[in-house]
Amino acid sequence: MKHLLLSTFVLLSFNISAQEWNPKTTTVEGTVTEMLELISAEKCDWEKFRGLFLSSAHFMVASENTQMGIHVQSFALEDFVRLFQKSAGKNFNETQLNLQIEEYNGIAQAWQTYEVSVGEASNKGINSYQLVYHADRWWIASFVWTNNTNGISIPEKYLPEEKN
Repeated sequence: MKHLLLSTFVLLSFNISAQEWNPKTTTVEGTVTEMLELISAEKCDWEKFRGLFLSSAHFMVASENTQMGIHVQSFALEDFVRLFQKSAGKNFNETQLNLQIEEYNGIAQAWQTYEVSVGEASNKGINSYQLVYHADRWWIASFVWTNNTNGISIPEKYLPEEKN
């Protein structure tokens, strides 16, 4: 009985549904790259996007606020989708500049340096993903991002290495 309850809890914690198999989610790199590709597409496939995340995933943005210093906003998955659809839309394009992954025993942390453009404006920043491995694939458990609008440079260790 104890094993049945534990198994049920684990299954309910994950966004497991009858989604189409996505081979990109078998690696951390494929999973985070797929996210950027989906949100940068002219028309995002939101069902495929949702399928990258645990249903309980959290999204957070840390941004500079002149009155309060760093301000953090947190969103649930559906809140993020609604906000993104309303604010960014098809003028949004984000590309990966660098990716660093640390992985251990079914958990992973990915640091993804990006360049983003929304209409005429552009900026650089870092995405931080926390992922878990379950059911033969990687799931994004949380996603935090920040950009350098406050003039703080991206640390060199997260920038792409110069090719000679």
